[in-house]
Amino acid sequence: MSDVRPVLRAAFDAVADRYDPFDVDYFQPVGRRVVELAGIRAGDAVLDVGCGRGAALFPAAAAAGRDGRAVGIDLSEAMVAATAAEVRALGLPGVEVLRMDGQDPDFPAGSFDAVIGSMSVHMLPDTGAAFARFRELLRPGGRLCVSAPTTVLTPRPLIFGLASIAKWVTEYESGTRVYPQSSAFGGEERVLADLRTAGFRVAAVRDEVLHLTAASGRALVDWTWTHGMRLFWERVPADRRAEVAADIEAEAETHRDPDTGLVTIPTMVSYVVGR
Repeated sequence: MSDVRPVLRAAFDAVADRYDPFDVDYFQPVGRRVVELAGIRAGDAVLDVGCGRGAALFPAAAAAGRDGRAVGIDLSEAMVAATAAEVRALGLPGVEVLRMDGQDPDFPAGSFDAVIGSMSVHMLPDTGAAFARFRELLRPGGRLCVSAPTTVLTPRPLIFGLASIAKWVTEYESGTRVYPQSSAFGGEERVLADLRTAGFRVAAVRDEVLHLTAASGRALVDWTWTHGMRLFWERVPADRRAEVAADIEAEAETHRDPDTGLVTIPTMVSYVVGR
């Protein structure tokens, strides 16, 4: 498979200033769940691979506490700059954000108690090699937790819980693995084998339902421009974008909750954990 990192870097540089707006709730709860499953404790040193705007980094820093350390790395210079500015604004001395390639993070062996990555690691060109490198960076008893969107294939394909997105992504495949057309990390059997080969003694895959919420179907469509799905939109011909957006918006609106008034869509997320 070709190395898509230059394409990804450009895409995330382009969206860094408006990444993941608050009228759609998805990346934040996934990041918090990654921190929970990694079992991050006070005093831990944590590496967040592909930290983006900090959906997992900031909860990790909170869990590690004043005596801990949280380091976020990202391939996108714009993401690093924006997140580092937020770290400074919040006055978090134990948090650092660095421009670095998640495929092979440049730290000494045994630097961390936990390595995490929320909605990022599945995009690396060689996840098996990345797991081996993460294992080297962990201290004895160290933990790994990474998450990825789960493309549901049966009874019909769904991405973000919507058949319309799956349909259009199939037609205009971006080839980046941002939203996999098959199981993330090559499927459960493959990822567990990769973790064992990398030296993890305990490994598991957990597929969990997350209820994505949006203020409206239109808000959800707008949100898809603010993260990796921008790569999909760039492949859609300009004269068809309105049609595609209307199709996605209409299906999203079928999920409006009459009690809350929010569009609420059950969607699957895959969490890979290792020790």
